[in-house]
Amino acid sequence: MAVRILEEHLINKIAAGEVVERPASVVKELVENALDAGATSLGVHLRAGGRNLVRVVDDGLGMNRTDAVMCLERHATSKILRDDDLFRISTLGFRGEAIPSIASVSRFEILTRQREAEAGTHIRVEGGKLLDVSPAGAAPGTEVTVASLFFNVPARRKFLRSVETELGHCLEAVTREALIRPSLDLEVTHDDRSLLRCPPSASRAARAADLLGAHGEALVPVSFTRGTLEVDALISPVGVHRASPQGSSWLYVNGRYVRDLVLRRAVTAAYAGIVPKDRYPVVILEVRVPMEDVDVNVHPAKTEVRFVNGYALQGAITEGLRNALREHGIRRPVAVEARYQPAPERSPAQVGLGWQAERPEASESQSAPVEPAGADVARAYAPLDPLPGTLRVADRAATREPETFRTAPVRAPEVAPLPSTVAPPVAPAAPAWRAPPVQAAPLSAPSRPLPIDALLPVPRFRDLRVVGQLAATYVLCEGAGELVVIDQHAAHERVTLYKLTRDPRAALGGAQRLLVPVMVELPAARARLLAAQVDRLAPYGLEVAPMGGGTFAVQGLPAALRDMDLTTLLADIADELAEGGGASAADDRLQLALATRACHTSVRAGQVLSELEMRALLISLDEVDFSVCAHGRPVAIRVGTGELERRFHRA
Repeated sequence: MAVRILEEHLINKIAAGEVVERPASVVKELVENALDAGATSLGVHLRAGGRNLVRVVDDGLGMNRTDAVMCLERHATSKILRDDDLFRISTLGFRGEAIPSIASVSRFEILTRQREAEAGTHIRVEGGKLLDVSPAGAAPGTEVTVASLFFNVPARRKFLRSVETELGHCLEAVTREALIRPSLDLEVTHDDRSLLRCPPSASRAARAADLLGAHGEALVPVSFTRGTLEVDALISPVGVHRASPQGSSWLYVNGRYVRDLVLRRAVTAAYAGIVPKDRYPVVILEVRVPMEDVDVNVHPAKTEVRFVNGYALQGAITEGLRNALREHGIRRPVAVEARYQPAPERSPAQVGLGWQAERPEASESQSAPVEPAGADVARAYAPLDPLPGTLRVADRAATREPETFRTAPVRAPEVAPLPSTVAPPVAPAAPAWRAPPVQAAPLSAPSRPLPIDALLPVPRFRDLRVVGQLAATYVLCEGAGELVVIDQHAAHERVTLYKLTRDPRAALGGAQRLLVPVMVELPAARARLLAAQVDRLAPYGLEVAPMGGGTFAVQGLPAALRDMDLTTLLADIADELAEGGGASAADDRLQLALATRACHTSVRAGQVLSELEMRALLISLDEVDFSVCAHGRPVAIRVGTGELERRFHRA
């Protein structure tokens, strides 16, 4: 096949594929252009989740006729002139690809006027073809309309998701830009109804509360500098976290939202040992560095960057965030490897990394251990001791926490009730740890069981003879001359999850109507996703009614969830739905979110059981596939007489 130059319209469509992935991509590019034009008021108007219409109206500088026509040309930009400008980019957009790429796959219009001009300019484009340029009356600023996205690329249009999913992505794109710009007056409408209204706020904290709801209200402002590095952040205090990484970390470099591995690792390291496994802190982190120290010309979508000395920057951010967390409840300082310690005082001839701060004067109350230069890197991010009065997450075999690190008594973990078929046990002595929370795997029909002789020496669990209980955690049984050890928590959890697949309402304890509905506020993006799926909550006994905006009324809930923080529960379910696709995916995510909480009603490690309760557990196990629990841990292990004879040297 001969090599040839592609036709212009095909080149434009390929370029559009790099920049315009979905309606949210259009929203992002148009909002960034408006912010670069100095807009202080912004309106984003959508129809059908942005499929049919995206209109962005701003009060920025506007354009004259020549610039309005020129912006439709590929690589036409007013933001860079020379090679050196690529390393001093201070604007959000600079490539000159967004407008022509969007116009090539939509019915596109621009209406713009400069403040000093008597008339504006109106331009119409369809599928990349310029149809009309004419004078028109217009308010100062720019209005860009993108209709029928991908109308001429049906292969791309068919891959768009549901209206609610696409709308959620559009709201996320707007939220990203608004979170660190509290002075921006913002409104988002969908199908001519106001969906999000954010007037100018006094601070970033107030804007976060407006956009992120309860999670945003709980965030703590943090600011610090390390030489040329400046950090402004809102961070989760201990105990505030989310179930999904999506919508938990908002990372910015010089005002640009990014998905950067260096910053993400810095946040993860800062919270190591603080948040539970499979939970994610809420962090809004803006990093400001000299423009020549960061390369933003990495990806057409401009969401990836590269740093000079990224490893040192990561360590400096981690240390700053850990110091801030320590001030809000974490007592022990973080140990930082020697080469990432704040730079000591030095003579002018000495050279250090640009964002290493000078070492403050040491004091008894502020002294951080300094590791030797060859220390293991892992020790730089060692988990911190728990807060006073909280419980350490540890293995079941862990010993009590040393008294030297405890400044308040440690409370015993709450004992979850057994199902109605099992009598309540007597609580044992309180251990100094709490078993870690478990994360349920997606539920499915029971798989084919293993051959019975691979798990039990007898046909059924009920045929075992209960010998007793070991460490208030393991049920010891005997059958056919062999010892069978059953993990009581894994076993009862497996029974609970199996019942959830068969009869969710019964497994969760049945619905209980609330005398007074509990009102829950969610961020707009998550609220739309949850509102579209509330009917799917009913089979689980969770009765939720959308009340408009981001408000929901919880009118009933299962008995197993009665002690849950309902705001956290609904936010976690919305997070799970945000990662799903169609209806089946939503069901799977919902089962996962509820099952994880339902398993907390299972028998716990450290819970004393009577012989009657242990027998009831064995009978329940006969109903399910018990080879492994939903989290991959064995339910039972067996020790044969041959193994015992070998260990006692009888063989």
